[in-house]
Amino acid sequence: MMKEKFPYGYDVNAYIDKAFERMKADFPWATREMITNDIYIGIEKVGDDYEYVSYLSMGNGKTEIRPLQVDSEEFINRLASGHEWGLEMENPVEAFIDVPASCRCSGDWFLETYQIRKHKKGGYSTHVQAGNRSAGGSRTFFIPASYLKLPWEEFLDKYLELVSPGPFYVGWDDMEKAPGLKEFLGYENA
Repeated sequence: MMKEKFPYGYDVNAYIDKAFERMKADFPWATREMITNDIYIGIEKVGDDYEYVSYLSMGNGKTEIRPLQVDSEEFINRLASGHEWGLEMENPVEAFIDVPASCRCSGDWFLETYQIRKHKKGGYSTHVQAGNRSAGGSRTFFIPASYLKLPWEEFLDKYLELVSPGPFYVGWDDMEKAPGLKEFLGYENA
């Protein structure tokens, strides 16, 4: 039973190592501590069997352990996900390019910023900020390193799938026309 449900044993560190390997593939500057500093799931004995569990703080100093209905792959995926904020804080912006958007308004919302950013420890992200007279918000999308290994046209397709959902549209033409963007992303000969 252990081999099927727990292929790496009952020590959560083996699963953290697998999650870290996945994180490193797309975020080479990531550290293992980015997972271990903010962990809220683990492996515990519940009754007679080991289970993947989540830890919930009850606010009274106690922690509740709840079994997760996941397999090892989903458990590892959960360990590897949700670290975008930590990745952003640990890897400050070094330089950026503003990308002019073909659609800057949606209803009463206005696109204030659409930047592709290069980070000091490596990697790139896109920062989008929009608002109206009474509200606003921003979001940062890290561009997986594997995308940047693709030919320019394939990169654009994958990138636009990642970043373009929402009312403000930066399209293929916008990316092609952004001055210096190809070179900034390492596509000198594209």
